[in-house]
Amino acid sequence: MDVLIRGGSVIDGSGSPAYRADVAIDGERIVELGVLEGATAGRVIDAAGKIVCPGFVDPHSHSDWSLLANPNAESTIRQGVTTEVVGNCGWTYAPVTSRSMPQQLGRLRMFAYEGPVEWSSFGEHLDFLARVGHSPNLAWFVGHNAIRWAAGVRGSEPGEGALRQMEGFVREAMDAGALGMSTGLEFNPGREATTEELVRLSSVVGEYDGWYTSHIRNRDRWLLPSVDEFLRIAREGGTRAEISHLNVRHNTGAPEDGWRRAVETVAAAREGGLDVLADTTPLRDGIGQMAGILPPWVLADGPEAAAELLRDRTVRERLRGDCDRYWRFIHRGEWHRVRVQTAPDFPELEGKSFPAIAELRGTDEWDCLFDILAASGPALESVLMVGELFTDDHLAEMISHPLFSLGVDTFTSRDDGPLADVTRHPLSYAGHVHYLTHHVREQGTLTLEAAIRKMTSMPAEHFGLGDRGRLAPGYAADVVVLDYEELDDVATLAEPVAYAHGVEHVLVNGMVVVDGARHTGARPGRHLARR
Repeated sequence: MDVLIRGGSVIDGSGSPAYRADVAIDGERIVELGVLEGATAGRVIDAAGKIVCPGFVDPHSHSDWSLLANPNAESTIRQGVTTEVVGNCGWTYAPVTSRSMPQQLGRLRMFAYEGPVEWSSFGEHLDFLARVGHSPNLAWFVGHNAIRWAAGVRGSEPGEGALRQMEGFVREAMDAGALGMSTGLEFNPGREATTEELVRLSSVVGEYDGWYTSHIRNRDRWLLPSVDEFLRIAREGGTRAEISHLNVRHNTGAPEDGWRRAVETVAAAREGGLDVLADTTPLRDGIGQMAGILPPWVLADGPEAAAELLRDRTVRERLRGDCDRYWRFIHRGEWHRVRVQTAPDFPELEGKSFPAIAELRGTDEWDCLFDILAASGPALESVLMVGELFTDDHLAEMISHPLFSLGVDTFTSRDDGPLADVTRHPLSYAGHVHYLTHHVREQGTLTLEAAIRKMTSMPAEHFGLGDRGRLAPGYAADVVVLDYEELDDVATLAEPVAYAHGVEHVLVNGMVVVDGARHTGARPGRHLARR
């Protein structure tokens, strides 16, 4: 045997109670579990007093945004995340064409990647990443926004030629092993797409028995019709489905019982035979697109034209009354709930709240927001903000619901260099650990075994990653050893750039990637293609 993890308390990912066992690994596979007296191995890890569990599987990650600048996936692998489902909310760096290169370059530079773009198709992008190498495994969606950009589509009525080109982009991605297609329907250009367009593209995914996942069109006053649209697209497209971060932002006009009714609708669809689940996030705060609050008429001619419009005083005055969408609490004047996450032209403002920025700049919050977006040019749709979105009670009901797996909805980062400057949020550094420290250990929302199932086998099985997410003979050796009592988020909103503590060893495909809480530099991660 290559590795023997001895004497730990095994939580195997099934939801069953912990038990004492040794875990034997040979090559890339787990070969035996039990009390293995006399067993030897090239490397023995003493796990006495520690938890041994499957590597975490994030069902909703955006690490593809930052992985090119951080292929070691420092902040997430150090939390025990060994597989990330990426390409969510409609955003991927492929396909890319001459029509979409300016926007894609803006996003790449935003996330500290200064290297060449040596790909056009989705498959070429995956090949490029394979040559670079990456520490975690990746399972991919192709992003609908990227597809629209690549086809040069803006507006709600693409012609037949553009639709066929978009279908071709989806088909190429599916042939390259994508799980399916993702949409981000609160953002441009995806929010301009009709249901009929999305059904047509999802029907290509359905030919491959793939998945449709969506950041749905609305999660406040139009939550219920947005869920209905999501289910219609999945049914008519013949796909499996995942509804992304199905939560409701507080004080945004959602029906009082809207979330409960939405979840009941999803549950009924599942009982009716649709393979559908949902996921959620761990913190009250979340990350969003700053341009998401802008109306469609501003963005109709692309980000650079929008940036020019935002320099016009008359346009700004109109927008003060016409930005009641997405994070609606902004329009209601609750600026204290919002911070700047990434603003390359104003790095000194990153991490600051809008009231603080307004005081610093001697103007009001609206003009601060317009100034930031106007300066961003082609990267306008990549500028991010952080908001206080959810109540503690709502988090608890989502996390404990049987249809919800536990994701984080952010990107991997590191604690130094330019990437650290643009990913200043504890989600990136401790989101996964926070489920275990706060929601399990402190709040008792879930048992440890139940939480780990929702972070391992539940998403792995839903996305067809059949040999991931459990500790059992024959499964891939994606394994975490953690000290539960020493587990600590460390990162806070005030001081977000800090790695979590307590995860001591992480193995990916049988290779030790984190050893004694330090990254070894190994990059054994794989593209987990759709099966």
